Amino acid sequence: MSESKFSGIFDKAKAVSTGEARPEPAARQPPPTTTARPLGRPPGKRSNPEWKQFSVLLKRDTQREAANLLRVKDEGLDFSGLIQALLESWIKKQG
Repeated sequence: MSESKFSGIFDKAKAVSTGEARPEPAARQPPPTTTARPLGRPPGKRSNPEWKQFSVLLKRDTQREAANLLRVKDEGLDFSGLIQALLESWIKKQG
């Protein structure tokens, strides 16, 4: 029967418990360095209290066309930003 891939670990543990061998000292790791930027994704609109998620019904073709135009223009504007800008413009016209 072939050896288990863990047999080396078990042999070392048995040798340490019987006092036959000394345990290998843990490798020293350098202290963690601080990075200039935080780890992970930046917070998004969902975690921003100024934004609230709403459901609206749009015609499928209209939404697809708008999404395609936003993707092609690549101006950093997303669909919710477009809707926000359009609503703000409409509100200003009402006042």
